[in-house]
Amino acid sequence: MSELRTNRIVPRDGIKSGASGGIIQVVQSVKTDAENFSGSSTPALITGLSASITPTRADSKVFVQVILNASVGGAYAGMYAVLRRGSTDICIGDAASNRNRASISLQSPNHFTAANSNDYGPGQSSLLFLDSPATTSSVTYGLYFVETDNQGTVLYVNKSGTDTDNNFFNRLASTITLMEVSG
Repeated sequence: MSELRTNRIVPRDGIKSGASGGIIQVVQSVKTDAENFSGSSTPALITGLSASITPTRADSKVFVQVILNASVGGAYAGMYAVLRRGSTDICIGDAASNRNRASISLQSPNHFTAANSNDYGPGQSSLLFLDSPATTSSVTYGLYFVETDNQGTVLYVNKSGTDTDNNFFNRLASTITLMEVSG
């Protein structure tokens, strides 16, 4: 005669049957290199800040966390970032006349200009968003930046604008993390 004993059974979704909110899987991309991005009036991917996840269930949600360390070079620029699922902007503000619909503002004081980065270094922004992709197909999330004033402003990711080789300046890492959450 066989006997099976256990003190606990954990379901695949991480929580008891019929409940929601369990973490099913986690995917992360980490950008450790420092890179300059020239301003563009159309959304351009910040290389290294995208990740893909394949939900196991159509009713799952995806919790997106982005940490961006960056400086903005040049004049006070109309620069911002948008979170995208595929080609769709998500986690953006409401439409209001000619105003930009953004996920993150990349303007001072959060992201210091090149002149100020001599004293302060890059600024950090974070973004947290719970998305409902309603699919079991692979989904890609990415952070895209836009410069609206066409001044050729540069976005310095993971470093300051000046970035002189001494101990006044830092090199940082930026991340995008995706967590499938049971629906």
